Amino acid sequence: MRNPTTPGSAPARDGRHARLREDFDFNDVNHDGRLTLGEFIRFMRTTDAEMTPDDLQIAFDEIDTNSDGLIEFAQFLTWWNERL
Repeated sequence: MRNPTTPGSAPARDGRHARLREDFDFNDVNHDGRLTLGEFIRFMRTTDAEMTPDDLQIAFDEIDTNSDGLIEFAQFLTWWNERL
């Protein structure tokens, strides 16, 4: 049986997702539930300061799977979890 505080366990994962959602919503300046490129850059500057402007644009384009110029939380979460 896994310890609830073990990384990768459901409670730990849920806590990370809740925090990530909170941070996503905080950076969603216009509160439409999606991030523009500018909002995404702002968000990522607080979590991964080592990403270059090119890295940020590439990541945004990769996350924006429907190419509408916006990132929904589900899209972001999928990408974020693939990075772990």
